[in-house]
Amino acid sequence: MALAMSYTGLLVGWLFLFALLLFVLLFGEAEVFEGTVVEKAHWLVTDGVPYAASWVLRKGIGDATGAKIEAFATEVLFDRPNPAMQLIYVALVMGGYWVYCVHVEPLIGVGAVSEAHALVVPFAMLISIASWLTVCFSDPGTVNAYTLDAQLATYPHDHVLYEPKICPTLGVTCPARSKFCRVTQKRVAKFDHYCGWMGNSIGENNLRYFVSFLGIHVVLSSYGSWLCCSAILGEIERRGLWAAAFEPSVRGAGVVTLASDWRLLTKFVAFHFAAAATLSLFLVILAVMLGAFLVYHLWMISKGLTTNETFKWKDYERWARRTAAERASGSKTNADGSVLETPTDDAFVDDDERDVGCVRASVLSEIDGPEGGDPDGSSKGFVAHLFSSGSGGAKNKKNKNEVP
Repeated sequence: MALAMSYTGLLVGWLFLFALLLFVLLFGEAEVFEGTVVEKAHWLVTDGVPYAASWVLRKGIGDATGAKIEAFATEVLFDRPNPAMQLIYVALVMGGYWVYCVHVEPLIGVGAVSEAHALVVPFAMLISIASWLTVCFSDPGTVNAYTLDAQLATYPHDHVLYEPKICPTLGVTCPARSKFCRVTQKRVAKFDHYCGWMGNSIGENNLRYFVSFLGIHVVLSSYGSWLCCSAILGEIERRGLWAAAFEPSVRGAGVVTLASDWRLLTKFVAFHFAAAATLSLFLVILAVMLGAFLVYHLWMISKGLTTNETFKWKDYERWARRTAAERASGSKTNADGSVLETPTDDAFVDDDERDVGCVRASVLSEIDGPEGGDPDGSSKGFVAHLFSSGSGGAKNKKNKNEVP
C-alpha cells in the first residue's frame, strides 16, 4: 500500500501541475486576473522562461551566435506552421485510446458496464479525430480577390478599432475585423486567433468548426472519464470486494471495508487500476479546461466579439482612460505614470502582436539591437531587461502608444 500511496501522490501532483499550466496559458491574460499571481505566472511561462533560456544561451556561446539561434528557433517554432502541437494532440489521443484498449475495455461487459460501450468508444474516437481534422484543413476565411468585395461590404470600418488602411502584404484595403496572420501568411476575415493545436487560423469560415470541436471533446472527455470509473467500480462489484474486510492501518481499530473507507478505496484503486484511474483523472481535467474555453468562446459569440477583438477593446479602453486622465490633468504621462516633458497628440494604435501563439517571448525583438545583440552590446543589458520586466510580474503588453 505504501507503493500505492506514493504512486497516488505522484499522479495527483503531475495532474495538478498539468491543469495549473493549462489554466495559466489559457486565462493568464484575462482582465479578471490583472495584477494577480495568475498573470505573473503567465508572464513567467510565456516570457520569463524564454528570456532566461536566451540569457543562458548567449552567455554560453556569445551574443551574436545566440541571437542567430534564437531568430531561427522563433521562425521555425512560432512564425511558420509546424506540426509540433498537432503531433502532441495525436499522441495524447492515441495514447489514451491505447490505455483504454489495454486496461479498460477488458472490464466492459463482464461487470456492470454494458457491452454496448465497447462499440461506442471507437465511434467516439472517429468523431473526435474527424472534428479535429475538419478544423485543421478548413479555410478560415482567407481574404483574396474573390472574397474581398463581399468582406468589405459585410464588415464596415467602425473608425474606432478599425480604420480603412492598405494591407502592406496584399496591397488591398483591409476588411474590418480581418487580420494578417504571420504564421499562416494569410489575411483572415473576422480573425479570432491562431491555434497551434490545429495548425490553422480560426476565423469567419471555421469558427463554427472550432467551437464544435471544443463541444465534442468536452462531451467525449466527460463520457470517457465516466466510463473508466464505471468499469473500475463495476469490477470491484463483480469480485464482491465492497464488503471484503481489510486490516486497519491503525493498530487496535476494527476491520474496514472499501465501502466504508474512501482512503482505503483510493489506495486500492491506485494500486490495482492505476492506468484506468489515471486516464479517468486526465479526462476530467481535460473536460473542465476545454469546457471553460468553450464557455468563453460562446460568451464572445453572444457578444459579437472575437478573441482578437477582446484584446483590441481592452487596449482601447486603457488608452481612453489614460487620454481622459491626461485631459483632466493637462499633462501627458507615460505608462508608468511619469510625466512627459513634451506632450504629443497620439491617436490610438492597436497592438498587432496577438496572433503569434500563446508561448513566445514576444518582446525579444524590442530589446535586441539591429544586429541581434543587446541594447548595450552585451548580455548584461539583456539580463537587466529580464529582471526589470519580471519585477512587474506581468507580461509586457507594449502598445505603440504606450497605453498603461
